[in-house]
Amino acid sequence: MNVNESSCVVNPKVPVVPVELPDFQKAGVRLDLLRLDRVHPMISGNKWFKLKYALEAVQDSACKRVLSFGGAWSNHIHALAYAGRERGVETVAVIRGERPSLLSDTLVDAENWGMSLEFVSREQYRNKNDELFLQQLRAKYGDFHLLPEGGSGEWVVNGCREILSLCVASDYDVVCSACGTGGTLAGLIASKPKGLEVLGVPVLKGGGFLYQDIRRLLQQSGVDDPGGWELDLDGHEGGYAKVTSELAESMQQFFEATGIELEPVYTGKAFLALQRKVVRGELARGCRVLLIHTGGMQGLRGMRETLLKKLKQSREIS
Repeated sequence: MNVNESSCVVNPKVPVVPVELPDFQKAGVRLDLLRLDRVHPMISGNKWFKLKYALEAVQDSACKRVLSFGGAWSNHIHALAYAGRERGVETVAVIRGERPSLLSDTLVDAENWGMSLEFVSREQYRNKNDELFLQQLRAKYGDFHLLPEGGSGEWVVNGCREILSLCVASDYDVVCSACGTGGTLAGLIASKPKGLEVLGVPVLKGGGFLYQDIRRLLQQSGVDDPGGWELDLDGHEGGYAKVTSELAESMQQFFEATGIELEPVYTGKAFLALQRKVVRGELARGCRVLLIHTGGMQGLRGMRETLLKKLKQSREIS
């Protein structure tokens, strides 16, 4: 079965790709890439798993409207808009910042797929969990199911528990993924076989709060924390969507070696964190590592100029 743009069915042929890079080969570390970016052409990567059960629940309810939050290049908003259209669910997105004269490609897609966009100031956006603010949104749009920013929650964990079923998880010693809200990582932790270590790379500066959030998500999903996981709190490269010359260079080297593009907000940072660990000798020789490509490639449209600039700076310095 092949996936096409009119389908909300997961691609059953998601490849696991061996990655051969000098730093890893020198250290005797095997690296494979689980290409969730190939799950679906529009509902990309981990977003397919994060939205799956939430939208099924909405379809089974009387209210067929979902409201969520995000920025101008949000992968979550992009995936939600498309999935909502395909499943007959009305979608509303509260977007951080005043409406610009020219929308991002992400938001152009979302509007074309029928999503209603509500632009608010950054100050208003901080009140997204305030009941009065939500009441004002209900007064305008009617009743809705509230989906947290990034799609995190119990439904998300249940969906992301299925990610490792796409590979033979017992073949690996470490599985690594970037994390924003922690939902994907919680799903990996909940489903990992005994002995598999999970490494999360928060893309937000000061991501230590995710330890508590991930444990809370596990508890909400009825899962006892099995341990065997940690967060690399130094892999954020300055903060959300921040790009350094080292990150741009690392991603370019990955592309030149594999022909596979990464994006700098999530998977690029996870790969760089792994690469640093290998160079520092923190992964034992013979270690088998699975890196999760969490998709989000649509957001690369807004980052290419920055990446080229940082890559140029890197090569001028070297």
